[in-house]
Amino acid sequence: MLAKLQQISRAVSLAGICCYAPGVLAAGVFEHVYAEAPDAVLAYWTDEKLLAVNDKGDAPLKPPVPDPLNSDGDAWEGTGAWPAGVGRLFFVRPGGQDASCTATVVESASRDVLVTAMHCLHALSAQGAGEWSSHLLFLPAFRDGTGPQGRYTIRRLVAPPGALEFERDGAFLQARANSDGDSVGDIAGQQAIRFDAPPTAGPRITFGYPVWANAYGILPPPPPYELANPEYSGQRLAYCATQRTVLNGCKAFGSDVDREWGMPCVQGPGSSGGPAMIDFDFGTGRGTVVGTNNMGVIVDERANLCANALDDAGREAFEYISRTSLAH
Repeated sequence: MLAKLQQISRAVSLAGICCYAPGVLAAGVFEHVYAEAPDAVLAYWTDEKLLAVNDKGDAPLKPPVPDPLNSDGDAWEGTGAWPAGVGRLFFVRPGGQDASCTATVVESASRDVLVTAMHCLHALSAQGAGEWSSHLLFLPAFRDGTGPQGRYTIRRLVAPPGALEFERDGAFLQARANSDGDSVGDIAGQQAIRFDAPPTAGPRITFGYPVWANAYGILPPPPPYELANPEYSGQRLAYCATQRTVLNGCKAFGSDVDREWGMPCVQGPGSSGGPAMIDFDFGTGRGTVVGTNNMGVIVDERANLCANALDDAGREAFEYISRTSLAH
């Protein structure tokens, strides 16, 4: 059965969205400014909506693994300090469906820059036109429908050339201040970011808000849909971790070349854009972001989560948004 499923699909976008090119800046990076008024975005995302996005309802938590550095997908419940700046990113898909991914605040002078996955935010319509997700709202430390660190609307997106391909899926967002005038980095904290981490850098840990388990590495997983972690409802933060220095390779669609980093992990849709990190300190909740969750695959008969590496093109986009954010 598993072999047959592998033949059906080897890799999928964790948010189920595919995306194509918008305009390009002279500097070689993409930029998109969100037109929705902040008050309209805040009014749209009622408490009821935040609880309803892909929520499966009450489900028992999986007991944590004895070694937190060897997890293929556990709830981040009492495992360590909350990872600084990690939260759930809500948006409305071009077709009108409420959805979510994961994002992280990363170190910048303006203290308002997030990293996430481009494929969450741009899609191809049935008519073949590129369309943007709308009504973006970021809630750091989101848990059970609440955002204890505030609600932050999104001003704009900047992404590197090639961000609309799976080989380079990372994108950066600038968040507006919250209702009290505080920058998201001042309240939620920031993670360090690096653009030249080698594949052997480790150990690694990745976080996300999966809305269901990616048990077989395909979407949707076959019945009975609860073959991995039943707590995956989008309402709780999850993580995967490994101490291996050599990670599984992940091939993008139509390619025989390993271009991403993978580790055993059953996080599914909703974890896209979550941070892949090294040098993580369980006591402080801080580390270094080196990639973003992108897709699930089957490697060695196991579900794996793949992350795009942040590279020099990503650095260009990050430096652009960091520099220009100070002017907004």
